[in-house]
Amino acid sequence: MKGIQIGIIGAGRIGRLHAENLTYRVKGAEVAAVADVFPDAAARCADEIGIPQATADPMEVIKNPAIDAVFICSSTDTHAPLIEQAAQAGKHIFCEKPIALDIPAIDHALETVEKAGVILQVGFQRRFDLNFRR
Repeated sequence: MKGIQIGIIGAGRIGRLHAENLTYRVKGAEVAAVADVFPDAAARCADEIGIPQATADPMEVIKNPAIDAVFICSSTDTHAPLIEQAAQAGKHIFCEKPIALDIPAIDHALETVEKAGVILQVGFQRRFDLNFRR
């Protein structure tokens, strides 16, 4: 059975962590593509984890009809536009926080998601909150 096909946008530290966790720890998830503005980073991530496609263009991931969902792990300034593009392409979305740095951009991204009828989850962890430190 073919698993959920996932595209990773952003092959930095957190993107790579998500790619590894999805590949090695999430049954039924298959990372099908990784994109990064630095082509060498995307290629290295793909080679080391075994991801079949690496690209410098996030739209190649978003427009790929075989991909069911995307993880947006790129720089903050790209989050809202990528959320909107992914939603319009019918992809479910996991995005690292924040969605954007201004309320109108956040509202527009959320409206686009709602209109598209896709699922958006924003990653929020509290590693610097003293209540959660060990």
